[in-house]
Amino acid sequence: MNENNPSTQELEVTEGELMVSVLKEFQEFNAGVAVQNSADELYSYLLAHSSHLLEAYCKAGDICLAKSGKNVEVNDPDHYLFHFSYPDRFKTIILLVRDIFLQLSIAKLRSLENLASAEKVSNHFEESKALLHTETEKTLNYFKVERKSLFEKPEVLKRKIEAVKHYSNPWRTYHSQFQTILGQFKDIDLTHTKLEQSIAQFKLISEMVLQMRTDVQRTSGLFASKVDLCLQGLEKISEVEQLNDTIKLFDDLIASGISQNIRPETTIRDLEAAVDKLSSLSVPVGTSDGYLILKKIDFKKSAEKWLDYEILPYLSDLWDGQEANFSHLLNVASQIKTSLQVAKKTQRINSFHGELSSLKSINNEQKNTILQSEEAVTYIEKELAQKFKVTAIYADSEYLKVPLQTNFSLLSSTKSGNIRQFSARLAQLFKNVGKQVKEVKEKSPHQKLEIALEILETRTEKEIPDHYHSLFLNKNFIGDLFLVKRTVQEEALEKTITYWKKGQSRSIAVVGDPLSGKSTLLEFATHQFKSNDVHYLVPGNEISIEGRKLKMGRNLEEVLSFIRRSISNSKPILVLDDLHLWRDSDRSLLMNVTSLVDFMSLSSSKAFVIVAITNSLRMHLDTRIPFSQGFTNILNTNTSTSDEIYRALMLRHGASHRTLYEKEGKEMSDEQVRKKIGWLTKKFDYNIGAVLQAWIFCTDVQEDSSILFSEKETHLNDFLSNTELLILKNCLLFGYSSDLEIKNLFTDRYESEYKPAIRKLLNISILDRDPNGYLIVRNTVRQDLYSILKYRELLA
Repeated sequence: MNENNPSTQELEVTEGELMVSVLKEFQEFNAGVAVQNSADELYSYLLAHSSHLLEAYCKAGDICLAKSGKNVEVNDPDHYLFHFSYPDRFKTIILLVRDIFLQLSIAKLRSLENLASAEKVSNHFEESKALLHTETEKTLNYFKVERKSLFEKPEVLKRKIEAVKHYSNPWRTYHSQFQTILGQFKDIDLTHTKLEQSIAQFKLISEMVLQMRTDVQRTSGLFASKVDLCLQGLEKISEVEQLNDTIKLFDDLIASGISQNIRPETTIRDLEAAVDKLSSLSVPVGTSDGYLILKKIDFKKSAEKWLDYEILPYLSDLWDGQEANFSHLLNVASQIKTSLQVAKKTQRINSFHGELSSLKSINNEQKNTILQSEEAVTYIEKELAQKFKVTAIYADSEYLKVPLQTNFSLLSSTKSGNIRQFSARLAQLFKNVGKQVKEVKEKSPHQKLEIALEILETRTEKEIPDHYHSLFLNKNFIGDLFLVKRTVQEEALEKTITYWKKGQSRSIAVVGDPLSGKSTLLEFATHQFKSNDVHYLVPGNEISIEGRKLKMGRNLEEVLSFIRRSISNSKPILVLDDLHLWRDSDRSLLMNVTSLVDFMSLSSSKAFVIVAITNSLRMHLDTRIPFSQGFTNILNTNTSTSDEIYRALMLRHGASHRTLYEKEGKEMSDEQVRKKIGWLTKKFDYNIGAVLQAWIFCTDVQEDSSILFSEKETHLNDFLSNTELLILKNCLLFGYSSDLEIKNLFTDRYESEYKPAIRKLLNISILDRDPNGYLIVRNTVRQDLYSILKYRELLA
């Protein structure tokens, strides 16, 4: 709603006619409130007619202001009423309407989640309508009495006008406030619609989780019935002819067990997709005078963490218990089937008392497990019904709160038996529902450290790679031999470069997580130009532009000024693959980046700038300066396609000419290899470099030079303290750090906390020192630590 510019025709309307029109609008509004019959009707009525009432009053006020002129004294009673007397009371009643509108929205949303009964919603509606009708009637009567008094008592009018003659006309201020309030109505309604969508999505997620629970119960019941049939068959055997029917019963039991998918990948992927659809909202949860109190909630992240801690461990318990029982059951069933086949072959009926005893025992175990699982089932149902609610945002407590320390070791499925082994663990399948699935009981810090040290020891052993594993290292090690085309990013690059070559201003930021292929994409870009035109800007190196040379320090502004002065006949391509290196004690990274943004704004048609940067550093810089806005194009390398990752890995493995085994003597089929690669791809969120690195950790070269693949624990567990994480954050965000930087950041606690933490991280091979003595994160753990910091919300 903007301030009106009244037309000539509107200016001809008298103040008296305007006042009559506004009071009539007010009267009709109040009459309309009285006839609404439900909360939904009142909500819709207030949304539509509150704006009409506001617009009518504002239009009248604007016409009065235009007629009177800015500096003319107030002498008309309606002019005085419109601008000085009525606005404050009118604002009070409009704020009451807004507050009732918000509370109706909350009541409706809580009703959708079955947190408010129909009776409570109805009572709330009746009370709200009565309050609003009463207060509006009082305000309307006041308006009429006040106006009558001014017209009938000239001395009252004179006294009131005299009291305000030295005041500036407050109308523009009131107009602005009314405009804000109107915007608040629209914000409340828009948020209401989005929250309704979120509620529907939460219900869908709950239904999916409950379906998983139901599937476990259904499968357990199905197997219990099949075991009962097998028991009956065994007990009835008295003749050789009856063996065939009993063997068929055991065949059916075993076949069902082998084919049973205990942890359903399709359902879990659907759950991932459902959680991913949740969004972040700024939700009005209350009011304070003229303001809305907003609570910003990232529903996706909150749901992930809550499900991760409160629900998934119990589902995992159900799956693990079922898997263990089925494994034992199928083992016993296979042995009994063998006994029956021997009896059939020899045509002799032996006593099956031992077999009956074993099958009854496992059957009782299974039924006991089903009974015990009821506690977990009840807990899941209760938590979802009571806590997993969108409208919990209106409570004073933290939304979907989980304990601070929620990084537990990954759950594994390593029970033996004839049930087929699943290639993906629960944590990996739930990659979008939570980065790590948690056990119900947290390990102690010392236990966490022991687990981490075992993983780090494996990493350290492979830090100096053998010939096979060297094929899977990054491009800096193996060169261009095994590069795989990344179609989407490369086509976007080629298109941008084409525009720049035609004389248009262009610059590119290549962003992505560690190992995602940023440097590789940079090199692809440079191959589109003549090599003499490409200049890598690296501190300490020399740059030569059209015969002029400069030894680069760490002052990027100086380097860019040199380039700008040197350009006359050439159009250089400037590549910054290590932007974080541009800093020292004299010049900060922020100062250098600011110089880069300024350079691009002036010279991006003459020089093509392409920069590689992590997502976290980019977002950090965006909070300080308009960094991202300085580039015409942003390319994200975070994810590759499944096919790109598969081809990259098989290209390297194929070059080794070695056989791949899953178990000793059992060669992996092409389909099995594809599944293993798919497992790693999902686990590492389609990060091509992280998958290649994980392949190194999952494979071992045997004495006969064959390759043995095993599903090892590839993720480094979260065993780090907050102090250690803050040190690692500084090193990862800025590429490196120093003891002095850490000391300056944490002066008071450096000697007691941060100095010992640095020593520990160096001793356990998390940190290392570069040739200049700076602290850097080892490449073998960089991706893991990046994920942990993001999960702990210490990195964006």
